[in-house]
Amino acid sequence: MYFIAKAGAPLAAALLLAGCATGPTQYETRALDPDQQAVVASKPAALQPLYRDLFEEGRRNEVLNLMEIGAAAFHRGHYDLSKAALDRAIANIESVYADNEAAHRARSLWYEEGEKDFKGEPYERSMVFYYRGLLFLRDGDYGNARASFISGLLQDAFAEEEQNTTDFASLIYLAGWSAKLAGSDSLAEQHFEEYRQFRPDGPVPATDHNTLVIAETGTAPRKLADGVGHYELVYRRGKQIRAQGAEVMHGGDSVALFPVEDVFFQASTRGGRTVDRIIEGKVQFKKNTQATGDVLTAASGNSAVAGLSMAAGGGLAAGFHTVTAIGVAAQGLSARSRTEADTRYWQRLPDGLHVTTLRLAPGAGPLEVRFLDATSQPLPDGTETVPVHFDDRGNGLAFASSRPTEEGKPL
Repeated sequence: MYFIAKAGAPLAAALLLAGCATGPTQYETRALDPDQQAVVASKPAALQPLYRDLFEEGRRNEVLNLMEIGAAAFHRGHYDLSKAALDRAIANIESVYADNEAAHRARSLWYEEGEKDFKGEPYERSMVFYYRGLLFLRDGDYGNARASFISGLLQDAFAEEEQNTTDFASLIYLAGWSAKLAGSDSLAEQHFEEYRQFRPDGPVPATDHNTLVIAETGTAPRKLADGVGHYELVYRRGKQIRAQGAEVMHGGDSVALFPVEDVFFQASTRGGRTVDRIIEGKVQFKKNTQATGDVLTAASGNSAVAGLSMAAGGGLAAGFHTVTAIGVAAQGLSARSRTEADTRYWQRLPDGLHVTTLRLAPGAGPLEVRFLDATSQPLPDGTETVPVHFDDRGNGLAFASSRPTEEGKPL
């Protein structure tokens, strides 16, 4: 498989980071040094503000800014920049969210840290692999495309640390498409059979189809803080969504794209169960660390503790100061553990994904994609002409988005 995490976060490092990730400097922007300024200046003008954010906001928002760069570069056709940003985001994500014991231990420490670095909610991490898989498809690298889509499914399975919640139908479909292009018909059929469990009315590619058409509609799900103390993380659909479907003109006929994924549904559910998630873990973390700090700080003056310390060869003073330091550190972690919901989110995600497949001669295109309103009527300003990219094996990919990159395009 393409994506393999190689390291977790040791306890000492995690505690050190938790202790250092405090104070106003964590949220302050930093001035760019000359090398960073040169990097920003070397990027396309439309992406320069995003690279500036990446450098100014530092580690805490690094993954979020890489996600934004990856999507923006993909939508604008800067595919090498998109690959680089998404690969960096994936490396960060997989250091915590991989399917191995080291990463599991890291999650248990990292997940409840109120001032954590952004790694995204499960649907956001899944969508990183969605875009990376599409880039592999463009390159004709079907094996890594399939591995990427499956890695996205794994991130969906990590929702709330429950390993049985994978229902990201679009990724299953795309894994099947990748296997089909690679000539693994039996593997493709396995994926499509699983896909049918979630989308029983969803069409699967015909045997002779060689071109995937995928369209994104609407704007990203929003995260909002709610409840007393803003402990609750609630999801709301993106604003001002007009395009809710798509069709493509082919051979003089219109072919409807199937609505394969509702990204808002993925954001607001866990395994199909609607949630308004209360951040109980962070609240409990705050209570537990405060209690631990109180006990250890009080225990530092206890003669029994002092005796144990001397018996261990540490000496009375060393034992006293060590336990006191641990207690104070735990109290500090409690004080710094913010229990408010984390409302940062990937703003360049779509609301919905729509797919179909066609049989096209290599070199054919471009295609006319029409975006549709809630009644399946074409939007007056909702037609986009998109190129078809054919790889060196003659398989095509056409991508359209209703997200506005300039004035006049439909939301």
